[in-house]
Amino acid sequence: MIKKIFSLLFIGALISSCGNTGKKDVSSNAAKTEDAVNVEFASLVDNPSVYVGKKISVEGKVVHVCTHSGKKLFITGDNPDVMLYVQAGEEMPKFPMELLGSEVVVEGTLTQVAAGTMPEGEGMKNAGMSEAPGADTCETAKALSSQVALTDLMMVYEKHSVIK
Repeated sequence: MIKKIFSLLFIGALISSCGNTGKKDVSSNAAKTEDAVNVEFASLVDNPSVYVGKKISVEGKVVHVCTHSGKKLFITGDNPDVMLYVQAGEEMPKFPMELLGSEVVVEGTLTQVAAGTMPEGEGMKNAGMSEAPGADTCETAKALSSQVALTDLMMVYEKHSVIK
């Protein structure tokens, strides 16, 4: 009698354990595909096309936070002359001004943008239009348009963390 009970319990445990394994593997694989790829800033500069359309995280120093909209910032790596434009969407909160000068890790999707759609200055009324006399312009945005790398790329921001 005891042998029958143990046999039934063993068979029941075996059947229930087989069904759970497949479900756990599927959910763990789904979580892995959503993770951002860590990219060195220098690697991004050297091979930007490899990362276009992909969710990445990149470390850099915040050299500008937009005072007009609060929805854009620029980060740089070892070379301060090469910047990455980071744009927060409408549903995202503004970037805190305290980020200026901080080392951060920014996560988002790298996208390629059409020429002429990059930011030209905070004093601009409409994108692509000339500035009004005396308007407060964004020097960092002007520098971005004159750099040789990452000029047509933008990161669509998802989250960030401050390193120091």
